[in-house]
Amino acid sequence: MKSNVGHAQAAAGVAGVMKMVLAMGEGWLPATLHVGEPSRKVDWGSGRVRLLTEGREWVRGDRPRRAGVSSFGISGTNAHVILEEAPDEDTPVHDGTEPHAPAVVLSLSARSARALPAQAERLHAFLEDRPGLPPSALARALGTRRAALGHRAAVTGTDRDRLLAGLQDLATGRPSPGVVTGRARTGGRTAFLFTGQGAQRPGMGLELRAHYPVFAAAFDEIDALLGLDLVGVLGGDDPEAVHRTQYAQTALFAYEVALFRLLESFGVRPDALAGHSVGEIAAAHVAGVLDLADACALVGARGRLMQALPEGGAMVAVQAGEDEVLPLLDDRVGLAAVNGPDSVVLSGERDAVLAAAATFPRTKRLSVSHAFHSPLMDGMLDDFRAVAGRLAFREPRVEVVSALTGRPATGEQLRDPEHWVRHVRRTVRFADAVSALAASGVTRYVELGPDAVLTGLARDGAGESGGAFVALGRRRGGEPEVLLSGLARLHTDGLPLDWAALFPGTVRAEPPTYAFRHERYWLNADVPLVPDRPAPQGPAGASRATGSVDADHLTDTIESADATGSADVADRTDAVGPTGAPALRQRLAQAPPAEQEALLTDLVRSRAAVVLGHRGPEDVEPDAVFLEIGLDSVSAAELRGALGTALGLDVPAGAVFDHRTPLALAAHLRERILGGGDGTEPADADDLRTVGGLVRRAAADGRWERALTLLHAVADILPGFSSAAEFGDVAEPVRLATGDAGPRLVCLPSPMALGGAHQYARFARHFHGRRDVLVPDVPGFVPGEPLPRSVDAVVEVVTEGIHRAVAGDERPYVLLGYSSGGQLAHAAAEVMEKAGRPASGVVLLDTYLLGDGDTEHLRREMFNGLLDRESAVGGFGTARLAAMSRYSDLIPYCLPGALTAPVLFVRPRDPFAPGLDDWRAVWNGAHELAEVPGTHFTILEDRAGSTAEAVENWLTGTAAP
Repeated sequence: MKSNVGHAQAAAGVAGVMKMVLAMGEGWLPATLHVGEPSRKVDWGSGRVRLLTEGREWVRGDRPRRAGVSSFGISGTNAHVILEEAPDEDTPVHDGTEPHAPAVVLSLSARSARALPAQAERLHAFLEDRPGLPPSALARALGTRRAALGHRAAVTGTDRDRLLAGLQDLATGRPSPGVVTGRARTGGRTAFLFTGQGAQRPGMGLELRAHYPVFAAAFDEIDALLGLDLVGVLGGDDPEAVHRTQYAQTALFAYEVALFRLLESFGVRPDALAGHSVGEIAAAHVAGVLDLADACALVGARGRLMQALPEGGAMVAVQAGEDEVLPLLDDRVGLAAVNGPDSVVLSGERDAVLAAAATFPRTKRLSVSHAFHSPLMDGMLDDFRAVAGRLAFREPRVEVVSALTGRPATGEQLRDPEHWVRHVRRTVRFADAVSALAASGVTRYVELGPDAVLTGLARDGAGESGGAFVALGRRRGGEPEVLLSGLARLHTDGLPLDWAALFPGTVRAEPPTYAFRHERYWLNADVPLVPDRPAPQGPAGASRATGSVDADHLTDTIESADATGSADVADRTDAVGPTGAPALRQRLAQAPPAEQEALLTDLVRSRAAVVLGHRGPEDVEPDAVFLEIGLDSVSAAELRGALGTALGLDVPAGAVFDHRTPLALAAHLRERILGGGDGTEPADADDLRTVGGLVRRAAADGRWERALTLLHAVADILPGFSSAAEFGDVAEPVRLATGDAGPRLVCLPSPMALGGAHQYARFARHFHGRRDVLVPDVPGFVPGEPLPRSVDAVVEVVTEGIHRAVAGDERPYVLLGYSSGGQLAHAAAEVMEKAGRPASGVVLLDTYLLGDGDTEHLRREMFNGLLDRESAVGGFGTARLAAMSRYSDLIPYCLPGALTAPVLFVRPRDPFAPGLDDWRAVWNGAHELAEVPGTHFTILEDRAGSTAEAVENWLTGTAAP
């Protein structure tokens, strides 16, 4: 390699591997350059080893081609590898058995949305060239042998031609009904919604029963317990039979439970369950509240007793709010359902219901045999109570949000037979149930029913949450294709699937690898870079005398890329730099809101691209998390400076970390520029007009107690929260590393002014490609967020963030906390353990239990150490300092409790300030101790590699799954 590219140092070994792989691919062995005289220390006369002084062909023969690559480290560590060529592509790949698949999903993913078409084009060519390859084998290979990256697409089809057409549409950017794209979200919970009566249809489930044995087994078991011959009813000649209440409710139950079992076999599991009317019985059964026999007894009695009531009555859907219809309710008219803010259903005696509905302009009478959830149901309640009283109810294994109350149901409620009696008669509060699901962090709503009934209601009820709303059944279309289309949408949203279970078989396929974009990084120069090579004509501005690039020309080029990245952005951002800032501000002031947001988002993306070394703003997605795409404290400061120059303002301290995507940061900048002020604020560290300036002055004078007193007063003025519900939406965790190994790392930052996901940026680099590293937020540090009033409130919000980090992934996880964040990690682990989702272990990074008065000197030096590192987050704003003050008050009360998970306690070998006595942190509970190089601060800074190594050694041992 040295003769080709020079001394590659640490990259020499991998460069040698790349060279020989390319040589195999090209069928040519390149000559070793500049040989001169061979080494005299090698006996060239014996053996068959020769210097390759001339290039020669290296074609495929009867024996596989092999190459040896060696790398010799200066420390004496040597590495050797033997490469062997891959089998010929003409080797058949479709040996084996492959069950018939009624529909297939081909999954693709990429690092950016722009890369997906290239992936589709490559996959299209691969499938087209292999007519004998079953598409299901390719689908399985794509799901199990290729990484699932953040930007995703899925192509669904029932045959090869439709799959090829979908891939072609994706490659060319044409809309296609068989293609879905999306961005996999991290965290977020999944809720299954079970449809109620009204969604039933003739033949529902029969296609799924014919193609999927798991569905058939579950459906037939229920049919046998009910004794109603549901298969015969659904497939019979009477299309009205399934609409009779006795058959409708039981058939829906059988369909929904069988579909749940099928999804379960595909690796799709919910975090929460909810059902509309009779659908709640299916939800209760799959949650473990009722075994199958008792659940069949309950739903069978419900349908039978309702069917036996006299027919009549009416149900009318009304576009109105609950408060509008309440005055019309009496013993003849009931409120059957509240499905949305302006969607209710009236039910009861025919004439009375129709008269009440006639007072509203938009109504729809429902086609039903009985007036459900109305006073007309009272006649069957005693008999139904007797049936429910004989059943055995158990604690739910999965959270159930009851539409009877519109809130998460307790085990005591679900075990009470009277709950199910009231459930027959009272209002279905589905809108409240959806609101409760959204408040609990649900972002995926999956409807299990034969038609899309609840999906639209859930979308209306969840509001502008940006969630995924997927119905797995439809009246139109083949059932397997509809199901797989829904699974494709869930996959693109980030929900993991068991592809081997979805497409079982033994045919092996090797899908094409990633369609990398090839970019040239060689510097253009007009002098020979190798001897005897003519010099190319260089660009204007290049120095012909030295071959170096003229500094002014290079600056101009960077400014051009900085300002634009594309001609379109250049037109929209006008000039840059101090002279261009007023023009840009004027442009923003005159533009409509949508254009303002677009202008600022483009500006943030273009500046971030330059800071990160990308070619243009298209490489920075609008919703990309800055920390996840490589921004650290240094580059964040550079971005702040670049944005401040372009806009002519001082970008607030910590803005890049507080507003963590280009979209969010652009919105913040827009508010500052156009919100009525001049967009500037004091930035001088010694400025006494700000809380931060006063704190720094007090600390500089040695009056740190006065600084803390000031911060306590500020924290008391700011709003607070006492529960997760009062806090509001919990942010999605930041993903700093991705890997397949378990356990995953969920890291809690220190609840001090330096805290945030950026604390783990260096630490996480050592886990790239190995294991996931996710960082939930500690609340209160973002401007505008309320501060916690108690330890319980903090732990509740932090635990919700942990739930989001581990949701949808059954792999084990370990909680890690730095400094005081270790106390929060331990407390959250206790909560998660009690909730049945325990951590495999807890890692505490130099966690001090600062509860004693003897630690005042230690506290003061730690406070000074924080101020010394203020530049790491671009400065401490009021929100950060006030939050630190509040947590300083709360943390002494966050004491460790009982925990069965193993604990690793990591502490540094060196003190973080001179003259400290008893500076070493001590953990009194059971733990394993690991000491690492560095101080309290540097173990996550320049010593982060050693810290990560200690954690990794423990993870692969004690906490390994």
